Order: sequence, then structure tokens, then C-alpha cells
Amino acid sequence: MEKIKRELKYLYGKEHKNKVRQENERCFLKDRQKLKYHSFILLELVPLEKIEQLIFGLDKLYVNAALSQKSRLNYKKFLSDCHSKLFQRFILHLPSIFSSNLKGEVLSDCIFYDLGDKIREIYLSIHKVMPSNVILQFQVCLNDKISEKINNIIYQYHEEIIESVEAPKGESITVYGPEINKNNEIYQLRKDLHKEAVDFLKNYFKGYFFEFSKENISVIPSIDLFSLDYPLKEEEILDWGFVNNSFFSCFNVHIDPYKTFKCENYLFCIESKTDVVSNNYVIFANRKTSTENMYSNIDNAIELKLNFCSFDLIAIERWVRIQEDVVGNLSSTVLEEISKIQENKFSKAIKTRKSILKDVFSFKRFGVGYKWNSFIFDQFTFKSLKDKNNPERQIDLFKGLKEGIDTRIKEISSIIDVFTKQYETILNLKNLEFSKKMKNSVLWLTIVIIVLSIIQITILVNPKIPQLIMKLLSGG
Repeated sequence: MEKIKRELKYLYGKEHKNKVRQENERCFLKDRQKLKYHSFILLELVPLEKIEQLIFGLDKLYVNAALSQKSRLNYKKFLSDCHSKLFQRFILHLPSIFSSNLKGEVLSDCIFYDLGDKIREIYLSIHKVMPSNVILQFQVCLNDKISEKINNIIYQYHEEIIESVEAPKGESITVYGPEINKNNEIYQLRKDLHKEAVDFLKNYFKGYFFEFSKENISVIPSIDLFSLDYPLKEEEILDWGFVNNSFFSCFNVHIDPYKTFKCENYLFCIESKTDVVSNNYVIFANRKTSTENMYSNIDNAIELKLNFCSFDLIAIERWVRIQEDVVGNLSSTVLEEISKIQENKFSKAIKTRKSILKDVFSFKRFGVGYKWNSFIFDQFTFKSLKDKNNPERQIDLFKGLKEGIDTRIKEISSIIDVFTKQYETILNLKNLEFSKKMKNSVLWLTIVIIVLSIIQITILVNPKIPQLIMKLLSGG
């Protein structure tokens, strides 16, 4: 490996060093502008059957809440009725959770917990938007030193990383340039922060995404919030994004009309990282247009305003995507079930069927509730940036998500129906086969009964017949 590195340095020399330096500097913003990493939003989905657990978790979280906060802790009033009021809709904003490091710096009637040295506070809201589920929205606000770490990664000069890979025809090498290395460092920093927050929240909330996050934290729908200065005019934003493409690549996003949506001073971007389980989202707020609007400062205005935007559809869309994988696995489960039926292993087939029905019922219930619901997104309307080549094309982020969810639910329902019909067909054929065997058994049983009846009648008519039969059998 060291030999390969020496050969590369010798081969490229000074010219190669200049190339690495230029690639580093392509990631820099003009005048090395610093950006701020404000917070990230995490979404959790809690099914109806776990409402009691949710209430218990909230009781545990707010057990030491001050008397002045009690009037805001009205979640029991709404959540305890969920089972009887399926079509009730509400949004509750609960008291914030502050780091115990801030005691004495903020109002004393806040809820304080040990959140570590990176998390400043957590804003929690409960969204009841569907009959069968409640969505929890957490905005996790970060300390300023996290922004320093992000800026250091972007503006520090990174070397290339050279890795050797054993191949059938000998050793080969992979070279990772500065842009990729910055990307990986920032992504890992973000994921570590998400995990730290989830590790705290898991003590109180046991929902769907948190459970799945054991395998990969990216499965939890998340939106990272940054702020910086950028052009005010929409037509200039695309050019600005193109010029700074390497900078945005460090965050796995691109400023384009297909994956970037604008609402007021917010740019909403969709990640495009290929080696992760789930792509999430990044918002870049424009500090030029951020007004205080009764907030204490611009930073609070940027953070707190997003608490009034419902990101329900992002959680719903993630759940439906996961169901695509679940239904994909059902195909092999159904085949296994059919083979057990064919082998007359009905007890095992019934056990498998119960597992299938649980997943199918969960999805069907979700689909029915989704069709009933009408989504409201307050004053936030994220529209895609105008495409210069196709100025008529403009997509509404939430409407686009809803249309995609509609399509996926129909496709999944269609696949489930195919599986169900296939299973029922096999089961009906097995019933016919069983019925035929039963008919044959009944027929032979009838014949035996008739023969025995004839013998019995004959014996009654002539009691000596059995003796004659015995003599014949004995050869006498």
C-alpha cells in the first residue's frame, strides 16, 4: 500500500498537489462564508395500539414540569380518546425540553434534562392526522460549536484517501478525493447527532421508525436545517447553486428544479446519496430575508417558524416506502405458506398466515385512514425552483409527495390482492382435494357398513352360518 502511495506521489508530483488543492477550494463558498447548523427535525410514527405507551412516555418525560406548564400538558385529553374518536384531528405543541447546562440562562419553568454538550433544546409537537396513527415531530436545536465543526470540515484542506482492494487479478486501488471525504465526514457528523438525540428520546417513545433505527439511523425521516446568505431572486438561485455545486455535494444535495423547493426564505432539498438505506432532507434558510417577527433574534426566527410547518407527509411517505419492502418479503412468505399447505402442514401454515394477516391488516388500515385524511400545511407551500428550459413546470412539494404516496398505496394494494388470490386459489384446490378424499373415504365406509349389515342380517336369519363358515375355513 505504501509503495502504491509513493508511486502516485512520484507520478503526479506538484501538478497533482495543485489538483487536490483546487478540488478542496471548489467546496468553499465565496469569501469563505460561514454557515450555521441550527437543528434537525426527526419524525416518529406511533400506531393506535401504542397510544397508552405514548401517554406513559409523556408522563415520564414531563413528571417534573413546573406548575406554570401544566396547562399545556393536555395530551391525555386528546390521546386517551383516540380509540373512540378515530377521525379526530389535532396538533399539540408541548413544552420544550432544555439542556440542563442552560439552567439560569433561560426561564426557570422549562423542562431540563441532560442532553449532552451538543444539543441545546428539543421542541416537541404531536400531530394526529390519521385514524390509526399519531406523528411526533421533534426539532432538535444544536449548540454553536457544531456549526464550527461543519465549517472546519468544509474549509480545511483534505488530502486524498487511497485504499487498496484485493481483486482476483491482484491488488487494485480506490482514490477518494477531498470532496468525497468532506461529504463523508459531514454526513457522519449529522448521523451521529441524530443517533444521540434518538438515544435520549427512546427512553420515552417507542414508535415505528425508532424501532427500525437499530439497524440504520437514516430510516428515521429527518430534515437538517442550515442557514447562510444567498441570492434573493429565484432566477439567481439556480446559477448560484450551479457555481457552488461542490459545496452542496458535501451535503448530498444539488440546487436544481427537480430536487429543490422554495418557500419564503427556505430552500428545501432532497438528498441523493447512493449508499444509504433512506435519503433524507436538508433545508437552507436565507439569513438575508429572515426577519425577527417577534422572535428574539434571527436564529430563533429561522428555527421556531419551522415548528408550525407540518411535515406529516414525509413520515407517511417513509412508512409506505418501508411497506414496499415488507410486501416484497411477503411473496416468499406466501410461497412458503403454500408449500406447507401442499404438504398438509396446516398448523404451520396457519401460524405463517397469522403473521401475514397482521402486516396486511396494518397496511389496509393505514391506507383507509390515509384516503380519509385531508392534509393541511399551514402557510408553508414549497414550490420547485423554476426550470429555465421548462418555465411552465412547477411542482408543489407536498402535493407531489401525496401523489407519490397515492400511487404507491395502489401498487402495494394490488400486489397484496394478487398474493391473497393466489393463496385462496391454492387453499380452494386443497379443499377440493380434501373433499374428494373425504368422498372416497365415505364411499368405502358406506360399502363396509353395507357388507357388515348384510352379514349381520344373514346371521340373524340362520344362526348356524358362522359355524359352517368356520368349518370351511378349517378345511373340515
